[in-house]
Amino acid sequence: MELDRRAQIRVSKAGTKGRGFGSGCLIAPRLVLTAAHVLEGMDQTAPEPVTVCLPDTGEREFPATVRWQRWDEKVDAALVEVTDDDGWQTPQSLADLLARPPQRYGLLIGTRPHLVTACGFPRMQKDLDGVRLDEQLTGHISPGTGALAGRYEISSTAPTPGTGSQGDSRWAGMSGAALLTDDGLGGDMLCGVVRRDRQAGAGARLTATPAAHLLNDPDFRALITEHTGWEPVLEPVEPAALFTPAAPERLLDSPASLLRADAEAVAFHGRDSELADLRAWCQDGPPTIAVQVWTGPGGQGKTRLARRLTDLLSHDGWVTGHLRPELTDHDTTPDFTPLATALPLLIVVDYAETRPRLLRRLITHLHRSRHRVRLLLLARSDGEWRTDTALRDADAPTRRLLKGAQPVELAPLIPRSRPAQDRRTAFTHAASDLARLLPRVHTVPDHDWNTLAKALQPPDDLGHPRYDNALTLQLTALVTLLQHGPKPADTSPGTSAEEILLEHEARFWEDSAEAPAFKLNLPTTTLTAAVAVAALCGATTADAATHVLGTVADLPADKTARTAAWLARLYPAELGRYWGALQPDRVAEYHASQIVEEDGIALPAVLTAGTPAQQAQIITVLARAAIAHYNTGRTNRSEHLLRTLDTTLDTTPLTYPAIQTTTAALPHPSRITAPLALRLTSSLAQANRQLAEADPDVFEPDLAASLSDLGTRLSEAGRRSEALTAAEEAVEVYRRLAADNPAAYEPDLARSLSNLGIQLSQAGRRSEALTATEEAVEIRRRLAADNPAAYEPDLARSLSNLGIQLSEAGRRSEALTATEEAVEIYRRLAADNPAAAEPDLARSLTNWAWVRYEAQQDPSGALRATGEAVEIYRWLVTAVPAQFLSPLRSVLGLQADLLLRLGRMREAEAIRRWLRENPLPPDPHNR
Repeated sequence: MELDRRAQIRVSKAGTKGRGFGSGCLIAPRLVLTAAHVLEGMDQTAPEPVTVCLPDTGEREFPATVRWQRWDEKVDAALVEVTDDDGWQTPQSLADLLARPPQRYGLLIGTRPHLVTACGFPRMQKDLDGVRLDEQLTGHISPGTGALAGRYEISSTAPTPGTGSQGDSRWAGMSGAALLTDDGLGGDMLCGVVRRDRQAGAGARLTATPAAHLLNDPDFRALITEHTGWEPVLEPVEPAALFTPAAPERLLDSPASLLRADAEAVAFHGRDSELADLRAWCQDGPPTIAVQVWTGPGGQGKTRLARRLTDLLSHDGWVTGHLRPELTDHDTTPDFTPLATALPLLIVVDYAETRPRLLRRLITHLHRSRHRVRLLLLARSDGEWRTDTALRDADAPTRRLLKGAQPVELAPLIPRSRPAQDRRTAFTHAASDLARLLPRVHTVPDHDWNTLAKALQPPDDLGHPRYDNALTLQLTALVTLLQHGPKPADTSPGTSAEEILLEHEARFWEDSAEAPAFKLNLPTTTLTAAVAVAALCGATTADAATHVLGTVADLPADKTARTAAWLARLYPAELGRYWGALQPDRVAEYHASQIVEEDGIALPAVLTAGTPAQQAQIITVLARAAIAHYNTGRTNRSEHLLRTLDTTLDTTPLTYPAIQTTTAALPHPSRITAPLALRLTSSLAQANRQLAEADPDVFEPDLAASLSDLGTRLSEAGRRSEALTAAEEAVEVYRRLAADNPAAYEPDLARSLSNLGIQLSQAGRRSEALTATEEAVEIRRRLAADNPAAYEPDLARSLSNLGIQLSEAGRRSEALTATEEAVEIYRRLAADNPAAAEPDLARSLTNWAWVRYEAQQDPSGALRATGEAVEIYRWLVTAVPAQFLSPLRSVLGLQADLLLRLGRMREAEAIRRWLRENPLPPDPHNR
């Protein structure tokens, strides 16, 4: 509680010499929140109808005016603005509005009693001289009391003085006091405004207007935004410790900090279509749990989009939050019970690919809810984290939700198909927004940045594909500003924007390292290496930090601890971590990879010194950097980095947990990191084999899963014989496990049989492939009969594969039956959940049409099926072109063949001409 914000409101009353009195809370430098009924009967003709006094700074009353008020059954609140600021002292806690919003607003979402406090100036604290003294009331709210009336009721058993005058409420004057609760991070949330005294016989019973009602009023929100520069956002109270603050503090200590997603330095714009789709997904459909996955390269705008979505839905009565990024698979699972609520709930999980086990536990918990729950997962790419690793030991509902969550790739903010002026305008706006905050970065020299931004010319090459990425455009705007400022970095033409920014960032490192608290006196090369180690490894404790820092060659041992502390101060960490890291992630990845490529740090030594979590982070960071290098045309650097990593792994083995985490986090499929993924998957299978030999009951399930993954990786690498061996062994192990525990392992057995069938078919062993696939269908049919929701999608997939294999074996009639059944199941699933099932429906329609084409039966029916598949794929391509353009082209090719068979030559040639003129573009994920 910030006591310096307590305010006293005095109101001149019409027809009387007396004045009304109430409490209030300063929520902006000159804006006071109070109760509307305090203003009742205000004499508008009085010289000073309403005044505000901050008793912590003196007794002076300042004239004010009412800017907003509402008094009805649910709301009793007003906003009063101080109009004469001559001598007004803004409290220290409100002095810096650019760094963070002055107040967080909270909503109680559960049913358990919750501790709250309010500080005001009730009549019972009026002394003999008539001076109003303060009273801090501590009580609790039981959310189920007063809910039907739309109010909070605060109960307290603390002893209080008498009334002071017979018949009057001893709490008179407390109206308008802010009702506050702890946010779990050492701050507070304003969850209501005290309204009335219910005059309890013992203790206290006061009513309050919930903050949710205030923030639902657009005029209230607009006035707060006008006075603070921040749009107020409603945040859930009970799970506050699980979520990042809706508007975290802007720590603008360096140029790079301006580009953090949570700094929101550049105003959000665009994404109307994506927001509409996400809001429809949240608000439509059954009131149960649903999961969506959105992917895209670093800097594409996933986090900003999700933050905007949660802000908007919070105004519509939703409970929203972003799971704290420092909650990982390597930590003790947090208590998710504070998430229990009957209100609609949206949770965003960023970096989902790096914490699949935590994700599985979260879904398992949320699935118990009987109310509307939406889980939005953000990741660089799809991969085993969603389809495999997160599903081990998961229950059937969790498996179904994750496997059915069809990834959506976030498109460029401003596609190249838009007019060129759109990107130039976006560049200009970004430069203007960044210039507004540059004076707050103390390492940047003083300059008229706003005037410079107005004169700045956008670069000529904004049409280049690299500017498809929103961060790249904003990064370019920032470095262009800096390079036209009074102290540009000395760089050669063609230097990347990341490298230019890092040159400016290095000045921050150098200045801070010589601060009196550290006095490191280290060369810049050593400082840059230390920053790279922090970006590569992270650290949860000071010991873990100093251990990996000890590998920096030029860092004296007696300065290691101080350097670790310097890094902790340089980029402050989230709660529960010792080190933060250079942000945005893409800049940190670029810097870390550059230092590794230049041998600025000994990668084998760092890996050896790291904990399992640090080892996993090292591999993940470098893999992401390799992909980013390749996607921006720096192919030589990408290849060199991967070779360096490969050579390091020849001599430096990873720990078992590190291999597990990294294997799941790598994108799949990805041509660039495929060799690394194969190596790690092979290592994991080998480790599981050794563990299973010693303890088969515990580790045979992991062995089977890793063998199945290994078979897939080997097949993609063209090593078909080895892939087949791994797939056969996976089936053998799962068959043994399923014999002892069919309920637990028959689903995995069916999956491994399905994979084996595909690989046997690719090896030309069609009879054995059919046997394996038919057994998979048989198991899945039995599972689907008991639990259709969980297993019908798998059954349909196996039936579709079986149809293709039966057709290739010449068993055309059976092939038609199998593919027809697959289409029938997918149609039913798509009717209930189009987003999850339509991609599979399109694929099954394509297979059904191909079987008919091969059987030379019903070409018109097959053509209709391809038409339906094309329609679905065209819609999917608009959302995820990289994933669905290839299957669209395949079904169009089949459609052209069918048109030729029907004698419709002109239409067939039109399709083939389109396919020639629109070749498959390079995949941004390098699949």
